[in-house]
Amino acid sequence: MILWVRHGQSTWNAMDRMQGHELSPPLTDLGREQATAAAEALADRNVVRILSSPAVRARQTADLIAARLGLEVLEEPLLLEKGLDEDKASVLARIQELLALELPGNTVAVSHGDVIGYAVELLTGKLPTLPANGSITHALG
Repeated sequence: MILWVRHGQSTWNAMDRMQGHELSPPLTDLGREQATAAAEALADRNVVRILSSPAVRARQTADLIAARLGLEVLEEPLLLEKGLDEDKASVLARIQELLALELPGNTVAVSHGDVIGYAVELLTGKLPTLPANGSITHALG
């Protein structure tokens, strides 16, 4: 099962600024608190792998989760946020490619609100709502 985690609040989220494939905006103090809370919520979920978008905000979130769970983080470009020059179909194709991977047990995928929303739509056929920063989405499909 994939446990989707939206990265904690970034400095650009706090300014309501679009980020796209911009890799650099880091987490705010609130974002680190959100990531730490997600890590605690995942502590009893028998997580065996953590994948992360290469974006700093996602990687910082994944690193906080990994430290709590005693795991390493593997960066996965398929989890990047929708680029400003990218269409929805290409993001859906990336998600399908990720879902086709043979992932062991409970895998955490730290990504972005749009990617998680598209995954929900792809797996359930339901229109998603944007997940909150630091939230966990699971039991899809």
